[in-house]
Amino acid sequence: MDQPNPGNVPGTLKEMLRKLSSNSPILGAAIFSIEGLPLVSYFHGSTEEVAVAAMVAGIYSAGEATVKELRQGDLKSIIVEGEMGMTVIISMHGGYLLAVTAPENARLGLVYNDSKRMARQAAKVLQDL
Repeated sequence: MDQPNPGNVPGTLKEMLRKLSSNSPILGAAIFSIEGLPLVSYFHGSTEEVAVAAMVAGIYSAGEATVKELRQGDLKSIIVEGEMGMTVIISMHGGYLLAVTAPENARLGLVYNDSKRMARQAAKVLQDL
């Protein structure tokens, strides 16, 4: 992977998300702040990234409270599965969340592994600035 250009972090991250969506069963992906603010997204169609960012942050907050109450350590990921697809939310270092969507017939293990790899790469881009 090329070295990130500090002046174009959103462009670098968007290109990473685009490649993820074209090289795996993942349909779309976004990086949000843990507070629910969109940083960058690559979704097909007319997905409202501000609304999704707020929902992802709410889901993450509820999951975080759950693992703390159950004394299970820090929250790493959440999988939301619907009839027509799934959303995987991965916690990234630095206070960011990666959310990816995949169709219902996608293999969860592949989606999860691709998502974790992308979260590590994106966190590195954000950290190296």
